[in-house]
Amino acid sequence: MISKLWAIAWKEVYRTFTDRSLILIMIATPLLISTIVGLAFGGLGGGDVPVQDIPVAIINRDVGSSFGANYGQIYMSAFIGSTDSGAEDMSNSAPVCDQVAAETSGDNPSTMSLDALTEAVHFDAAVAQSLVDANTIAAPEGEPGSDAYLEAAARAAVDNGTYTALILIPEDFSQKMSYIPMLHPQIEETGVVVYANSGRTIQAEIIRSIVGGITNQIATGNIAIAATFGQITDNYGLATMGQAAGSMDFASAFACAFDPAFTTITVDAQSVEGTSSNATGVILVMVGSSQAMFFALFTAQFGVLSMHDERRNWTLQRLLTTPTPRWVILAGKLFGVFVTVLFQLVMLMIALTLVGSLLQGTFTLIWGSNLFLVALVLLATGLAVSGLGMLLAGLARTPEQAQTFGPVVNIGLAVLGGAFGFQLPQAIAGFSLIYWGQNAFSQLAAGQSDIALNLIVLAVQGAVMFLVGLVLFNRGFEAV
Repeated sequence: MISKLWAIAWKEVYRTFTDRSLILIMIATPLLISTIVGLAFGGLGGGDVPVQDIPVAIINRDVGSSFGANYGQIYMSAFIGSTDSGAEDMSNSAPVCDQVAAETSGDNPSTMSLDALTEAVHFDAAVAQSLVDANTIAAPEGEPGSDAYLEAAARAAVDNGTYTALILIPEDFSQKMSYIPMLHPQIEETGVVVYANSGRTIQAEIIRSIVGGITNQIATGNIAIAATFGQITDNYGLATMGQAAGSMDFASAFACAFDPAFTTITVDAQSVEGTSSNATGVILVMVGSSQAMFFALFTAQFGVLSMHDERRNWTLQRLLTTPTPRWVILAGKLFGVFVTVLFQLVMLMIALTLVGSLLQGTFTLIWGSNLFLVALVLLATGLAVSGLGMLLAGLARTPEQAQTFGPVVNIGLAVLGGAFGFQLPQAIAGFSLIYWGQNAFSQLAAGQSDIALNLIVLAVQGAVMFLVGLVLFNRGFEAV
């Protein structure tokens, strides 16, 4: 009986994989779709892509505080370096800051200064006019060189991609941020405007984070000054606090906290590594697994529905006249469908691995290194796909009925399972066996092994649909 069962199953596998048109649908088409999507949304290759030379425009309207400090110049010095406007120190001389800054400076290959990270310009009337003359932007309304004119021009340059972001420092920034004993003892709420291009999310977020870090540092420094003078007042009285405020050495010590040379900002570039370390590999796993299951659904249905054609051509009746039990014939055909689907999935997994390795320039197991769990997911997926094919064949009374609503069911499951590039909430996607298979493959590719629920859902779904479909299908052949 086993030899007969295997002979029938082998006939199904052989017939399928010797049909060139079926091979094109089963393997070449999903492989091509997955590769195109991976290249379109993931790009070529896998190495690090440096983020540098981010174009930034800075408008500094800060007029400084009443005691001479101009915090707007900290942003200018951090992003541009030495500026034309000449920042005023918080004191006439701060040799200690210069000495410490010189001692702490040095070349570190793992860091990147803001000068290398960004390509910032002081956006003034000359820069705005050059953009208008080059027809890069349209001339804004208003008086050329006015604050409104410059801001409108800079925003337009950000919108068309000339700059990634505009940093706008208000004129009263230093005045509101500064703590001045007795003269301005309360730090007021203020902020720096960052206007970014929505099409450059990563670069814009980097600039916003840097500006936020500088702003927080200035605020923290002034809070520290306020707390220090408050403690002096509480402990020694207003007279001592006044003497401290007028002390040149005391002012110089606080100046170090705001000196751009002393607080040079650098960016530490790190590589993010993982089992699938680039976007192309991740997309190949997600799209490739879902497309493989989607096309496997058609393979399973065509294989099971071929029994309807054999009945119509009297091939099945002739088999039943032989000394072979009905269950052996049905089991052999269904086992052949399962092996065909499983072989199709394995071939696609191998082909996608080769494509991913070729794009990354080195052999990479994009499905993860746990080959045992990968094999279990393949078996569970093959059972679930074959079970659905059996169920549809059992529900359909004729091949024409199955060919009508079968593709509708497959496309519906593909939409729910994320096979077309968008993912629905899990509460909805969970109704599709494609979701459970794709999720299992994605977890394995990410180095995770907690896929027990996925295996259970796929195996139980497949077994139940297989049995129900077999019962319904067998009843339809009682007259044979």
